[in-house]
Amino acid sequence: MSDTNNNNSGGFAKTTDFKWFGIGAIVFILIGILLPTPDSMTAKAQELFGDNGSADVTLKATHIKLTIALLATCVVFFATEAVPMPAVALLIGLIQLFFGITAPKTIALTYAHDAVWFIAGSLALGATLVKYGLDKRVGMLVVNLAGTKTRSIVIGILLGTAIPTAFVGEHAVAAMYVPIALALYTLTNKSTPSPKLGTLLMVTIAVGCMIGGPMSPTGGARNALMIGFLGDYGIDVSFVQWISMGVMYTIVMSVVMAFLLPILFKPEVDDLGEAVGLLKKDLEKHGAMTVQQKLVAAIMMLVVFLWITDKSLVKDILGFSLGLGGIAITGAVLYMLFGLTSWKDYEEKVSWGVIVLYAGCISLGSVFKTTGASSWFADQIMMMVAPLGLNSGIGLVILMCVIGAVLTNLMSAGATVAVIGPVVLDMAISSGTNPVLVGVGLAIATSMAYWLVIGTPASSIVYASGQLESKDFIRMATLGWPAALLALSAIVILWWVNILGINPSGMGF
Repeated sequence: MSDTNNNNSGGFAKTTDFKWFGIGAIVFILIGILLPTPDSMTAKAQELFGDNGSADVTLKATHIKLTIALLATCVVFFATEAVPMPAVALLIGLIQLFFGITAPKTIALTYAHDAVWFIAGSLALGATLVKYGLDKRVGMLVVNLAGTKTRSIVIGILLGTAIPTAFVGEHAVAAMYVPIALALYTLTNKSTPSPKLGTLLMVTIAVGCMIGGPMSPTGGARNALMIGFLGDYGIDVSFVQWISMGVMYTIVMSVVMAFLLPILFKPEVDDLGEAVGLLKKDLEKHGAMTVQQKLVAAIMMLVVFLWITDKSLVKDILGFSLGLGGIAITGAVLYMLFGLTSWKDYEEKVSWGVIVLYAGCISLGSVFKTTGASSWFADQIMMMVAPLGLNSGIGLVILMCVIGAVLTNLMSAGATVAVIGPVVLDMAISSGTNPVLVGVGLAIATSMAYWLVIGTPASSIVYASGQLESKDFIRMATLGWPAALLALSAIVILWWVNILGINPSGMGF
């Protein structure tokens, strides 16, 4: 489901649903307080902390149980949105504080992570691009270049949404393409009734946004979360390294969906020449780019360049890397220093609730690792999948991709990564499987929220256009979702392992 919100409030404007809040509280009390601590948790605490003579193993085992209870409660809240999401993020820290799991000064550190800076900076960058209309220029340019054939326009929209989604929030990308698609449909529908054309164009926008996010670390908060979790295990994933893994998924799925979508939603017309001609005239009315627009674009290009070279050129010059978050914030500050935007713009256009939410997710992942809860949880799953031969290697990677692809249709992509990210990384390490394969595979799989209207912000935006129904997403997902899983599985084996040479039993690239 969604990584971000359409505006400054969106889903964050919801108030507490006390029925589901009560269920979540009962789950926490039952698991964390009433049930006895399992022997396996005590054994895990002894394994992890027994060598430290000052450690209270019984207390450490209790902390594992409380952390598992916190996870279960967060799953309830994330899945039902019973509690405002920022409140859940802050509750994660409060539970740690009130039950003595984490010291107050350490809790603050768990919320302060480069991934949080990255999310904040990326939202600010995207807000500035939208403010100056650069998003609309890109959308019109894509349609102008795509030609007039319906299938070529579908391919153009897929690529035109996928590529910017790798760098800008998908809600902004979807919002800029919906008016263009509506214009193409409306202008064509005047002469030839073509309801299926409207459905095809809208579904194409949603799908393009979904397949573009995995391409780069900036393509979704889930990617930043996973990079943060991998960093906690001492594994640095650079911008270029992520793109080298993610770009093939975007390419393959663009080809697959360009073939599938016109079959599933066969349009009434094969050529949109008249509509495209009118849109070209509209593009000409915008005139040349202004000095301010050029400066906004130049700063964004600088940010992307620094993201790409952070682990190489930047590190060689400065002696250290700036991190994805540091670079994103640099771009946001430059926009203010050059007078292109103001702090008030950021206050109004940036969803600060999203930032708080993912800060909480980072904290959840941190406490999962430090208490040993992720290691214990990983052991339980490993025992269940061992008889199937899926407890290590490529089998484990693909299994985690399937789990991620299922869960992302039940809760947000970021929440899915936050909940099971530390667990699957511990599973990978304990089984001798490369955590990079498992972690990046999971993050990409959480982009497959194909089944529901509320699956992603892009899906909700195109649905609001009135050109399609909820069953259209189910129809698309019936073939698209398994195709995406098959494509990702093939990419893991053929591209990541055999072409990129990532060792399945290693610890990095």
